[in-house]
Amino acid sequence: MKKLWISILVVLVVFPMMFQSSVKAATPISIIIDGVRLSTDQAPVMVNGRTMVPLRAIFEAFNATIKWNQKAQTVTATKDDTTIMLKIGSKTATINNKAVTLDVPGLNLKGRTMVPTRFVSEALGHEVGWNPKTQVVTITTSASNVGNAGPVSNVVAQDVSDFGDGRDLQVSFTRAANESLVDHYRVLIVKSGNILNLSSAQTITSYNYSTVLPTGTNPSIQLTSASRTVDGDSIKSNQAYVAYVLTVGKGSNASALSSGSSTMTLVNKTVAAINNVQVNDISDYGDGRDLSVSFNKLSDESKVSSYRIFVVKATNYSNFNLATANNVTSANYTLVSKTGNNITQILSSGARDVDGALVKTGVSYRVFVMAIDSSNAANNVLSSVSSAITLSNIGVSNLSVSDVNNYNDGRDLRVSFTHATDETYISQYRILVVPTSYYSSFSLAEANNISSAYYTAVSTTGTTTNQVLTSSTRDVRGALIKNGVNYKVYILSIGSSNTGNVLSSPSSVITLLNDSSVSIVSNLSVSDVNDYGDGRDLRVSFTHPTDETYISQYRIMVVPTSYYSSFSLAEANNVSSSNYTSVSTSGSSTSQVLNSSTRDVLGASIKNGTSYRVYVLSIGSGIYWDSNVLSSASSVITLLNDSSIKAVTNLSVSDVNDYGDGRDLKVSFSHATDETYISQYRIMVVPTSYYSSFSLSEANNVSSSNYTSVSTSGNSTSQVLESSARDVRGNLIKDGTSYKVYVLSIGSGNYAGPNALSWESSVITLSTTKSPVISVTNVTYKEDNGRILISFVKSANESNISEYRVLVVPSKQGFGSADAIEVRSSYYTSVTPNGTNPSIFTATRDVNGDSIVKGVKYKVYVLAVANNSGVQNGGLSNSTEEFEI
Repeated sequence: MKKLWISILVVLVVFPMMFQSSVKAATPISIIIDGVRLSTDQAPVMVNGRTMVPLRAIFEAFNATIKWNQKAQTVTATKDDTTIMLKIGSKTATINNKAVTLDVPGLNLKGRTMVPTRFVSEALGHEVGWNPKTQVVTITTSASNVGNAGPVSNVVAQDVSDFGDGRDLQVSFTRAANESLVDHYRVLIVKSGNILNLSSAQTITSYNYSTVLPTGTNPSIQLTSASRTVDGDSIKSNQAYVAYVLTVGKGSNASALSSGSSTMTLVNKTVAAINNVQVNDISDYGDGRDLSVSFNKLSDESKVSSYRIFVVKATNYSNFNLATANNVTSANYTLVSKTGNNITQILSSGARDVDGALVKTGVSYRVFVMAIDSSNAANNVLSSVSSAITLSNIGVSNLSVSDVNNYNDGRDLRVSFTHATDETYISQYRILVVPTSYYSSFSLAEANNISSAYYTAVSTTGTTTNQVLTSSTRDVRGALIKNGVNYKVYILSIGSSNTGNVLSSPSSVITLLNDSSVSIVSNLSVSDVNDYGDGRDLRVSFTHPTDETYISQYRIMVVPTSYYSSFSLAEANNVSSSNYTSVSTSGSSTSQVLNSSTRDVLGASIKNGTSYRVYVLSIGSGIYWDSNVLSSASSVITLLNDSSIKAVTNLSVSDVNDYGDGRDLKVSFSHATDETYISQYRIMVVPTSYYSSFSLSEANNVSSSNYTSVSTSGNSTSQVLESSARDVRGNLIKDGTSYKVYVLSIGSGNYAGPNALSWESSVITLSTTKSPVISVTNVTYKEDNGRILISFVKSANESNISEYRVLVVPSKQGFGSADAIEVRSSYYTSVTPNGTNPSIFTATRDVNGDSIVKGVKYKVYVLAVANNSGVQNGGLSNSTEEFEI
């Protein structure tokens, strides 16, 4: 008895450690004591092959007593002369006041102490039985094992399916009156007209009956395809049968035979089962959308209302049958309407398996399809099972974000995640920072289109990533990351080869904040102001924080760019006092030229020809003495004797024409006195709405298509721009827009980098004073041996027209006045105005330079082009009708 109680306590201790991984979520477990179901407020569970039941419920069923001490966390169970006491969480218990040692402590689960049923029952002298198929524990007390088991009653046989074998036959009956004396039941199928009695029933071989174990409830069993009659014949359609049940008693308890059921004949009511169920992994969402199911429809769908797709864990599929399928809740299958065609269905993100778990990667599944009979659920048809499939995923996991610094930029944000288990088809990961105001509409399609400047790329090296972003990191909308904005972070796994990209779930929301009272400076800028060849050439400017209460000073630190990538707050804190410049907190801003002895953070004197970045370290005071904060880096600066590269002077602009484009703008300036190290000048037209932010660094980055180059020949330049001239934003120059003009001097040779930007010109707004050209009318065409004869009525006023251009345009191509002006001269036919209505043969090429060919439809336009007395703000005719040669 002592060993038995020790076993009980050991299982109690093992239970909490095993519960999560070992509990089976299948058919509910029932406890039957002397034929009566045990009712418990905490359902029995299976742990490592043992049935666990609430301690109080089973002991009270055996007339034992239970005492629980909440303060001491102890439970005491007493039955006759046996007393056991255990303490939750302790490895020591007592049995009749004798201490025993347990392997692991016990567990109070939801206020109930769980114990193993078999040990409790057998400890008290009772017999225990277990039916793994029905998940039923039967307990027979010693006082109940006397008497006759008795026959069952109400035997009913039903036709429930259409397989043409024993699976079509379901037998139900009312259990024996004293089921505690029953060892098992035998379901016997007899051909109608044959006689069966108790004596012959007891001699039937086990191959020719179906066994049902007592469960405490009235059984209902669907036979199998292998089920046979008492004569050994297969059960089949179009044969009349009667069902009997033989009650077999325990030990010496007598057996009893029931009355026969009503005669019934199995009839196939629907067509054959669904076939060719195929499954495929088609995406990488990590849910049901990855799973495509296809199958052949039934040849006769006249009685079919719909189909149901069941996803079954591969470990459980052998137990899945028609009866199980009929009982699956609607939330756990996918409903498909009949279409009259073979069906292919991609499941949804919310698709679940038949156990109620979301379909996901890494789990092996098999799929069944059931055809639903519109009139009788008993006639539903279940397919054979598909092959096994395990969905794979290239997505990441364990995504988390944290605020780690106080730079007020991307360096404050740390992103951590676990890489995909299989990176075979992954080329890289992309960290995407999304403002929560944009979060609701963010999707995989949008993630795929994010510019490379707006994400952080991470290689597949290693199994995890733990990365602090950079100061220049931007969110997916292109804005720099900063404090006070709510963000969520996503990881986009980039598939290689033919594998699609996968977007992770979002991280939790993070709002970056400065968590100390020591703030960084802002508006940090640097400039080359002299030509001493030392620190006196370098001016550093910045704005102080609004609150300097806990800031004692600022330190200007000059860092060579060769050292820039590794410079950090920790290194800034360790820079020697001889290698930085101290600045007091007086005033709201600082603009300081360094001195001749200033050194960089490595201790080298500042000099020409070396590239630097500048940082400012805010030094904490008082309670924040150890909370220094480092600014972002300045732009790169290389100090040079810039007397070799000078800006132009005497810059002026004027409105000289009325074309409505760059030809209206004349730019004049004096060249630099010494052009030895100047390769060219660049005229840059800047809209005044953009003027306030235009600088040398921006001028250096203007695209070549957005400025006008001027050679260094001569002492001055006075140049009218071209019709195609564009402003620095890439827009064509036009009337009605206000501009300022700059000229950038471009260094050459040893001075290829330090370009010089002029002062801006005065504001100019181009306006029209000349008359616009008038379009021609009545443009017609005629085809002649592959050539196109064009006629039109000349403009009403040809005095301000230099020529007509005949333009052949593919009809599917959009075409307007701006397009007409840009057509190359070799791709149109020019006609000189002569006071008459022209009629000409046009060229054999269209406006794109392609040959005019058969089978392509075209339209013809005529553009009237302004001379110096007209303005080109129109002049394009209507097109001819569409035609082909």
